[in-house]
Amino acid sequence: MNNLLSALAAMTQRLGHVVSIVLAALLIIVGWLVIINPALLGWIVGLVLILVGVAVLAGVFTQR
Repeated sequence: MNNLLSALAAMTQRLGHVVSIVLAALLIIVGWLVIINPALLGWIVGLVLILVGVAVLAGVFTQR
């Protein structure tokens, strides 16, 4: 848990105040939406897995 908090703290310092505030607001809104409609969590997880898969494929096919 401490690693996650330190990673979030480092990320927010790199992004700046405005982006951190917008990110926090989006996370709060998504959290409320998931509480209201738990089926939305499945969609969010599915979309994240698709995006991670695309990123892995892009990393495999991109020459360094």
